[in-house]
Amino acid sequence: MFSIDNSQYLRSGFTLGKGNKLFQDIERDIIKIVFWERRVTQSQLVSATKIPQQTVSRLLKGLTQSKVLRQTENMIPNPKGKPGFAIELNPDYAYTFGVSILLDAVGVTVMDFAGNVIATNMCEMDDMSIVHVLEAIETLITGLCETAKLDETRVLGIGVGISGFFSSMDGKMNTHHMLEEWAQVDIVEIISSHFTLPTWVVNDGTAGAAGEGVAGVGRQYKNFVYLFVSSAFGGGIVTNSEVLRGTYGNAGELGDMLPTKIYAHPNLELLKRILKKNGVNFSSIYNLNEEFDPDWPGVEEWIFKVQDSFDLVATCCSALLDAEAIILGGHIPKKLAEMVIPRIDVYAQFRRGAKRPMPKIVVSGVEKFPVAIGAATIPLRELCL
Repeated sequence: MFSIDNSQYLRSGFTLGKGNKLFQDIERDIIKIVFWERRVTQSQLVSATKIPQQTVSRLLKGLTQSKVLRQTENMIPNPKGKPGFAIELNPDYAYTFGVSILLDAVGVTVMDFAGNVIATNMCEMDDMSIVHVLEAIETLITGLCETAKLDETRVLGIGVGISGFFSSMDGKMNTHHMLEEWAQVDIVEIISSHFTLPTWVVNDGTAGAAGEGVAGVGRQYKNFVYLFVSSAFGGGIVTNSEVLRGTYGNAGELGDMLPTKIYAHPNLELLKRILKKNGVNFSSIYNLNEEFDPDWPGVEEWIFKVQDSFDLVATCCSALLDAEAIILGGHIPKKLAEMVIPRIDVYAQFRRGAKRPMPKIVVSGVEKFPVAIGAATIPLRELCL
């Protein structure tokens, strides 16, 4: 769900080409390959795109002159011929903002054109009303831009990850009750009007998956399922390196696989209640990765309560999607995820002495700010990839 106002680009350092696109399709084909491979040669681009060599050469010249790409002095070996100069994205060509609107916190990430996280910050809040959230986002963006010395005319847009699900195709969301003012309103219009930038909105689990695919271990896999463990439980799906949205934008609502009266949802609110019952308190789920102690009384109880839930979700995802990996992420502490993973049992039929290939189950590589980081990748994915 997104909105692009051409005048917003005219007020920035960018101009739109034919068809009101930032890049033409043939240019995006090249940018996409360079983004995922990080460094390539001209001959590799010709081979991967099947575009004639002369056309690739012309496109590379134009993209280099406009500072989208840059040629380095490093040489990449070519098994079938001469080595070639490495071509890579120019990280300073553009930037994106990623915003997370969580149940009790707002976060912002700045990402460069190559998908590198430049800066990020978060503030926890008691009041998640629209006015207060916009003020907090603006304060965080201003601080990060000053810290990173960012050229604000080079910002492509804003991605937003928020807790909730899309209720229709008009982009409005049925948000968590703690985000009451954000329910059934045009979030894209609210954000884009306030910051005068193109804006995209996804739910928090989808944002986490999107970020994992660019800045985490998910980059190693073209197809994976992301389990988002936070105040609630959800997820996201990446297939062929692209985020799966579904008809309404709700693909990856993994929590709906678990009837609440039968399965305990593996979320951190349940962990918080169990730990509190055992005399253990922590300051916030957003600091839990640093504070977590595997020996806390109550940790094993939580794992026991949610183990069947993880088994069911992992088995369903494996059977339905045949993913390369299932990634355990969100705000779950890394040490806790490492305790859970060996106990997840993915069921599969055993036939002729073997099971079908099973997905790897791994810990997320994005340990903090997963939603804001993921949201920052959305403008890159929509405009360039």
